Amino acid sequence: MDKDAPDEVKEILRHYYLRDSGPGGMTEQDDMENWNYAHTASRGVIARRYPYNYEMGLHFDKIDVGYPGVTTNEKIIEANARAFYTKWAHMMDS
Repeated sequence: MDKDAPDEVKEILRHYYLRDSGPGGMTEQDDMENWNYAHTASRGVIARRYPYNYEMGLHFDKIDVGYPGVTTNEKIIEANARAFYTKWAHMMDS
């Protein structure tokens, strides 16, 4: 993390990294093989029948005046995916 980040941001990131990385977290360094399998499965016949759902944490994200971007109260949300695909859709519609 950025050493110049405010202490509050460092503490939030510390909790995030403890929850999502390492032995008890969702992802680890050797998970790339698993993600490659997930990518391949996503292109399969059954997966193509259903749209992806990016609603996790919907309406929990907020613009924080003190920090750039979108923040949350330490909930796991898919705000980044929603922002990416919203921007992508806007560019495709232009």
